[in-house]
Amino acid sequence: MITRRDAGSITADAEQLLLTAHGLTPADLLATGTEARVHALGHDRVLKVYADPDQRPALETIADLYRRFDRTTVPYALPEIRSIEQHGPLLAVTESRLPGTPMGAALDLTDPGAEDTYLAAVRDFTGLRLTSPLDRRMFLDPEPASHPGEDWHDFLLRLLEQKLPKVLPDLTLDVPFVHALTHRLTERLVRPCTGPEGVIHGDLHPDNILVADGKVSGVIDFGTFTLLGDPLHDLAGACAYFRMYDEERTEVRNRLLGIAAAGLPASRREDLADYLHLIALLSCDLYPEQDKHIRETGHYQWAADVLNTPTDWRN
Repeated sequence: MITRRDAGSITADAEQLLLTAHGLTPADLLATGTEARVHALGHDRVLKVYADPDQRPALETIADLYRRFDRTTVPYALPEIRSIEQHGPLLAVTESRLPGTPMGAALDLTDPGAEDTYLAAVRDFTGLRLTSPLDRRMFLDPEPASHPGEDWHDFLLRLLEQKLPKVLPDLTLDVPFVHALTHRLTERLVRPCTGPEGVIHGDLHPDNILVADGKVSGVIDFGTFTLLGDPLHDLAGACAYFRMYDEERTEVRNRLLGIAAAGLPASRREDLADYLHLIALLSCDLYPEQDKHIRETGHYQWAADVLNTPTDWRN
């Protein structure tokens, strides 16, 4: 499992020294994310400050991924890492500055037009391809050489078999048919994968899609969940991540999934449903909350809701 110190570990003194070295001040701060603090570095670049120098190998892997993107296969901008430098206890990463504002801030997500814009951007992303092949399914796999030539279904089955012993004791209490569901998924994944392959962002939600002048201008924040496999996996996840913690989340999710499934053959609608359930199973315990049992956490409850909701939209 990948662990790292987050942006809250960045000390003011260390950050000030780094900013001064780059001719910046605290007024140049653009945003603070989970992993980094982002500063404007001219009109075409940003400086990301990370608290953990041990992230350098992972960031270099991501930089290599960015260089392999076939940017002609999507109609909007994608990130590019220009340099990675250690500065005292911090890492300074210079990236291209993509145009736009995160969709969640730029648009009213309750507007049907925002849903259309979102789904169109995700569908466009499923066309992203690489200019040269990679030797791994998970781009930040800590052991990339452990499973050479692994089939997409083999990869998912391996993850599922690793995860189920950890989460089934809890899910059995909240998802009555979880054993039947996991048995069906296992049976499907033992069959070889014959579908397409492309880049899977793995975390496509409104905050990672940029909008400028009402149009999608870029996609950001590749990393821990980025994979190489069936792009339909991203479509399933994106439908589930849109307004995922709202009270209307189930209605919203099923509406988007219904739209996404409408143009697919029956076998691909089944794949869409399977990816939705796999995402919920594999992520249900990833976001613990302090002093809460996992069953009481928001993301676990979201996952249980996904698993308990009938997939009538696939018919």
